[in-house]
Amino acid sequence: MKTSSTVWLKRLRLGCLFVLLTGLLPSFAVFQITQEPWRFFFDLLAWPLDQNPATFTDHERQISAVLGGVLCGWAILLYRLAQPEVFNQKLRVLMIQSVWVWFAIDSLGSIFAGIPLNAVSNISFLLMLLVPLHQLKSA
Repeated sequence: MKTSSTVWLKRLRLGCLFVLLTGLLPSFAVFQITQEPWRFFFDLLAWPLDQNPATFTDHERQISAVLGGVLCGWAILLYRLAQPEVFNQKLRVLMIQSVWVWFAIDSLGSIFAGIPLNAVSNISFLLMLLVPLHQLKSA
Protein backbone atom coordinates (compact mmCIF):
# COMPACT_ATOMS: atom_id res chain seq x y z
CA MET A 1 0.00 0.00 0.00
CA LYS A 2 1.28 3.47 -0.90
CA THR A 3 2.50 5.84 1.82
CA SER A 4 -0.23 8.36 1.02
CA SER A 5 -2.84 5.62 1.44
CA THR A 6 -1.41 4.74 4.84
CA VAL A 7 -1.70 8.39 5.89
CA TRP A 8 -5.36 8.57 4.74
CA LEU A 9 -6.16 5.30 6.52
CA LYS A 10 -4.70 6.77 9.72
CA ARG A 11 -6.88 9.85 9.30
CA LEU A 12 -9.89 7.64 8.72
CA ARG A 13 -9.13 5.68 11.90
CA LEU A 14 -8.84 8.95 13.83
CA GLY A 15 -12.30 9.90 12.57
CA CYS A 16 -13.57 6.49 13.71
CA LEU A 17 -12.09 7.07 17.17
CA PHE A 18 -13.89 10.41 17.34
CA VAL A 19 -17.16 8.66 16.45
CA LEU A 20 -16.42 6.08 19.16
CA LEU A 21 -15.82 8.76 21.79
CA THR A 22 -19.02 10.50 20.75
CA GLY A 23 -20.91 7.19 21.08
CA LEU A 24 -19.62 6.82 24.62
CA LEU A 25 -21.35 10.05 25.66
CA PRO A 26 -24.91 8.68 25.34
CA SER A 27 -23.76 5.31 26.63
CA PHE A 28 -22.60 6.89 29.88
CA ALA A 29 -25.80 8.96 30.15
CA VAL A 30 -27.41 5.95 31.81
CA PHE A 31 -25.58 6.89 35.02
CA GLN A 32 -26.58 10.02 36.91
CA ILE A 33 -22.95 10.84 37.67
CA THR A 34 -21.79 10.68 34.04
CA GLN A 35 -24.79 12.07 32.17
CA GLU A 36 -23.74 15.73 32.36
CA PRO A 37 -21.76 15.86 29.07
CA TRP A 38 -24.71 14.33 27.19
CA ARG A 39 -27.16 16.72 28.87
CA PHE A 40 -24.93 19.67 27.94
CA PHE A 41 -24.75 18.46 24.32
CA PHE A 42 -28.55 18.28 24.13
CA ASP A 43 -28.83 21.72 25.67
CA LEU A 44 -26.53 23.00 22.91
CA LEU A 45 -28.67 21.31 20.26
CA ALA A 46 -31.77 23.10 21.59
CA TRP A 47 -30.00 26.44 21.20
CA PRO A 48 -30.00 29.00 22.70
CA LEU A 49 -28.59 27.95 26.03
CA ASP A 50 -30.95 28.83 28.82
CA GLN A 51 -31.34 28.25 32.52
CA ASN A 52 -33.34 25.10 31.83
CA PRO A 53 -30.84 22.35 30.87
CA ALA A 54 -31.94 19.13 29.25
CA THR A 55 -33.09 16.36 31.55
CA PHE A 56 -33.55 12.70 30.74
CA THR A 57 -36.25 10.32 31.84
CA ASP A 58 -35.35 6.70 32.57
CA HIS A 59 -36.58 5.73 29.09
CA GLU A 60 -34.49 8.43 27.42
CA ARG A 61 -31.39 7.25 29.29
CA GLN A 62 -32.11 3.68 28.21
CA ILE A 63 -32.51 4.71 24.57
CA SER A 64 -29.33 6.78 24.80
CA ALA A 65 -27.42 3.78 26.14
CA VAL A 66 -28.65 1.52 23.34
CA LEU A 67 -28.03 4.05 20.57
CA GLY A 68 -24.64 4.95 22.02
CA GLY A 69 -23.74 1.27 21.91
CA VAL A 70 -24.79 1.03 18.27
CA LEU A 71 -22.70 4.10 17.42
CA CYS A 72 -19.69 2.63 19.25
CA GLY A 73 -20.11 -0.69 17.44
CA TRP A 74 -20.30 1.05 14.07
CA ALA A 75 -17.16 3.06 14.91
CA ILE A 76 -15.21 -0.08 15.85
CA LEU A 77 -16.33 -1.83 12.66
CA LEU A 78 -15.21 1.11 10.50
CA TYR A 79 -11.94 1.33 12.44
CA ARG A 80 -11.14 -2.35 11.92
CA LEU A 81 -12.01 -2.15 8.22
CA ALA A 82 -9.60 0.79 7.88
CA GLN A 83 -6.57 -1.37 8.70
CA PRO A 84 -4.03 -1.51 5.84
CA GLU A 85 -4.05 -5.32 5.77
CA VAL A 86 -7.85 -5.43 5.41
CA PHE A 87 -8.85 -2.32 3.49
CA ASN A 88 -9.76 -2.63 -0.20
CA GLN A 89 -11.92 -0.81 -2.74
CA LYS A 90 -15.01 -2.95 -2.12
CA LEU A 91 -14.83 -2.16 1.59
CA ARG A 92 -14.31 1.51 0.78
CA VAL A 93 -17.58 1.58 -1.19
CA LEU A 94 -19.45 -0.20 1.62
CA MET A 95 -18.01 2.22 4.18
CA ILE A 96 -19.07 5.20 2.08
CA GLN A 97 -22.59 3.81 1.77
CA SER A 98 -22.72 3.18 5.51
CA VAL A 99 -21.64 6.76 6.28
CA TRP A 100 -24.20 8.25 3.89
CA VAL A 101 -27.04 6.11 5.31
CA TRP A 102 -26.12 7.15 8.85
CA PHE A 103 -25.86 10.81 7.84
CA ALA A 104 -29.19 10.90 5.98
CA ILE A 105 -31.24 9.10 8.63
CA ASP A 106 -29.62 10.78 11.63
CA SER A 107 -29.77 14.25 10.11
CA LEU A 108 -33.34 14.02 8.78
CA GLY A 109 -34.50 12.51 12.06
CA SER A 110 -32.82 15.33 13.96
CA ILE A 111 -34.48 17.96 11.82
CA PHE A 112 -37.93 16.38 12.23
CA ALA A 113 -37.32 15.96 15.98
CA GLY A 114 -36.65 19.67 16.35
CA ILE A 115 -32.88 19.59 16.86
CA PRO A 116 -31.54 20.74 13.48
CA LEU A 117 -28.19 21.70 15.03
CA ASN A 118 -27.47 17.99 15.33
CA ALA A 119 -27.78 17.71 11.56
CA VAL A 120 -25.30 20.57 11.27
CA SER A 121 -22.90 18.88 13.70
CA ASN A 122 -23.19 15.67 11.67
CA ILE A 123 -21.41 17.43 8.81
CA SER A 124 -18.15 17.33 10.79
CA PHE A 125 -18.45 13.56 11.20
CA LEU A 126 -19.36 13.20 7.54
CA LEU A 127 -16.24 15.08 6.50
CA MET A 128 -13.98 13.22 8.95
CA LEU A 129 -15.03 9.93 7.40
CA LEU A 130 -15.73 10.74 3.75
CA VAL A 131 -12.68 12.88 2.98
CA PRO A 132 -10.22 10.06 3.76
CA LEU A 133 -12.45 7.52 2.02
CA HIS A 134 -12.56 9.73 -1.07
CA GLN A 135 -8.77 10.15 -1.00
CA LEU A 136 -8.37 6.38 -0.79
CA LYS A 137 -10.15 5.86 -4.11
CA SER A 138 -6.87 5.28 -5.89
CA ALA A 139 -5.33 3.13 -3.15
